[in-house]
Amino acid sequence: MSFFQKLFSRKSQPRQRIRICVECGMPVAEHKDWCSILRTQREYERKAAASQTASREPA
Repeated sequence: MSFFQKLFSRKSQPRQRIRICVECGMPVAEHKDWCSILRTQREYERKAAASQTASREPA
């Protein structure tokens, strides 16, 4: 009977998906400080912000 309930039931809201980091095993919103993926992401964001400020300054 549960097979038919799963097949034909209507759920009010779908489940929220949580992305998990491959390296630290935590949800992406809660990375560990030692996670190299988080460190690389922060470094990339820092470089992007630096290049935007450098391009805005007059030569």
